[in-house]
Amino acid sequence: MERFRQAAKRIDASDVVSLLREVYPEGVCGRNEAEALIAFDREFSDPAPEWRGFIAEAVADHLLRRSEPLGIITDEKAAWLIRAIAPSGRIATRGGVEALVRTVEQASELSAKLVTFAIHELWHEVITGEGPAVAGRPHYSRVMEARDVALLRRILEAGAGKSGAPVSADEAEALFDLHDAVAGGDNHASFDDLIFRAITNYLLSASGRETPSRKEALSREPRRDAGNGIAGECCAWLSSRIMRDGRPTAAERALLTLIDDGTEPDPSLRGSFDRAA
Repeated sequence: MERFRQAAKRIDASDVVSLLREVYPEGVCGRNEAEALIAFDREFSDPAPEWRGFIAEAVADHLLRRSEPLGIITDEKAAWLIRAIAPSGRIATRGGVEALVRTVEQASELSAKLVTFAIHELWHEVITGEGPAVAGRPHYSRVMEARDVALLRRILEAGAGKSGAPVSADEAEALFDLHDAVAGGDNHASFDDLIFRAITNYLLSASGRETPSRKEALSREPRRDAGNGIAGECCAWLSSRIMRDGRPTAAERALLTLIDDGTEPDPSLRGSFDRAA
């Protein structure tokens, strides 16, 4: 592997793909090989897209088609992948980002921990302006651009797995963290809409209500009466999140409007309604 590493540094990254196909003709067979490949990715300063696609597919293939249970990202697999692509706590390369998203997209079932980590990673990069997913933007811009929202949607839709599972509590918390970090910024218009739909999906599911598949829930406006029957503890959770960053944003106002069906609001939300007026 060391001889291969030294040779690869002297050629274009697209040529490295051909070499790796010779080195790993049967794919990445074990954790040690996968970790070595991910570590090797960090040695490139600006790899070609072919390289990023190769490493993403190799890592996803190892986790989903060569490691039991097949097709499933367990908590243990999620923890390993996070440690491998973010040994310092942050993802260092675009290959690491693509490996994370590709794995989430291809899993038939996955740990919410991995999706939550992906949302938090995007949050960190957006507020600092540093990281492979937001390369080229001003530092501390704290703005969700169109490409950021597209990546967030990609992560959220894939996080449902093949079953179309609704947004989880951990994901909803991470989404509010991201939302609060960029509140007041000149965010792309689609960001508030995506937050509104994702949080609504979580509230309905957590209240025991029948919900559409996650992809469908993120793609269409909730019914006007969708807020009927949301559990009191969910209303209390929403109230505590809405006002912790000051006055409500467009997404938060939409959530309040959804729940305000013309009747007296839940006591836990009354203060939020008054301050939003």
